[in-house]
Amino acid sequence: MDRDVGPSGSETGVETEVLAETETRDEIDRLVVEIERAIALIERLRRDNGKLSRRCEELQAQLEKSAWESSIVRTERDELKTVCEENASLIRNKHEIELKIEAMLSRLDDVNLDTT
Repeated sequence: MDRDVGPSGSETGVETEVLAETETRDEIDRLVVEIERAIALIERLRRDNGKLSRRCEELQAQLEKSAWESSIVRTERDELKTVCEENASLIRNKHEIELKIEAMLSRLDDVNLDTT
């Protein structure tokens, strides 16, 4: 095939156009590949985002449940604390009560001895 050579020995405009079209096609092909990669990445990120959103909702529900359970435990703890304090008070007063009962029994014994 004969090449068209211009007056200065360089390539003609036809060859330049063919080269430009080839380069443009190559650039478009690279652009298409990059766009396909970007689309695949966007799809993957959307899937990941969906998974993360669902996980976030699950964790939020667990947090709310834990807060509710913690509230119940605090209430039960406070009730137990009150019961313990009442029991401690009864234990402290036990000795007093025993002394009073002994005094009453002693009086009853005295009354019984006096009547016999």
